[in-house]
Amino acid sequence: MISDAHFHLKQLLEVSPESADFIKENDFSGFCSCHTLEEVEFVENFIAENPETEKKLKITFGIHPQAPNEKELATLEKLISEKRIAAVGEIGLDRFSVEFAENFELQKKLFAIQLEIARDAKLPVTLHIRKAIPEIFEQIQILKRIKKVIFHSYSGTAAEAESILNHGVNAFFSFGNALLNGHKKAIDSVKTLPEERILTETDAPYQPKKGESFSKPQDILMILEKIAEIRADLSKFPQKSL
Repeated sequence: MISDAHFHLKQLLEVSPESADFIKENDFSGFCSCHTLEEVEFVENFIAENPETEKKLKITFGIHPQAPNEKELATLEKLISEKRIAAVGEIGLDRFSVEFAENFELQKKLFAIQLEIARDAKLPVTLHIRKAIPEIFEQIQILKRIKKVIFHSYSGTAAEAESILNHGVNAFFSFGNALLNGHKKAIDSVKTLPEERILTETDAPYQPKKGESFSKPQDILMILEKIAEIRADLSKFPQKSL
């Protein structure tokens, strides 16, 4: 099973149309992250036109912290009420740049609201967290009440991940091409986290390997090999369906 915990189907197919064949022809499952109604409809149309992907692809929707638009809360609630999404995300907090940090208070407000929506709807969440791990602990009580919490492209430390788990959060930590690019904190986390808490992702077409212009679903194969190398035993890391 090739399992991609986080990618963007519309943007992927714009730069790599052949990736559609890979998804259709392989034992593949994945979460398609969307941030507009147009993106949701694109994935829905893709599934309708390719019915063999119906059980492979799940749609997620959330207000991204890099584009915090309060009006999209109505879209999120509508999609949930119509049972069109499988998870809320990606949502979260991002102060990686000065530009993102300027609207951090709005990010925090929308993050908290979306966590409440996910809790009430009994849906998992996919989190985008950059330079904001301390604020995660401010939300630990509600995170404990959410079905599953997936830390997309986890960039915190291994100790922070372990602390999140020790606080009772049903958390999973997803890793992608950062491992192939030698990201030290990601490698350390993969070494120490329980195997059942590790997921693989591409964030396709974003976060490519060094020297490439975009990432693609088949990168999962190399990511999985890298995890096996880090943990030194492939048999101890079976791929799992999302």
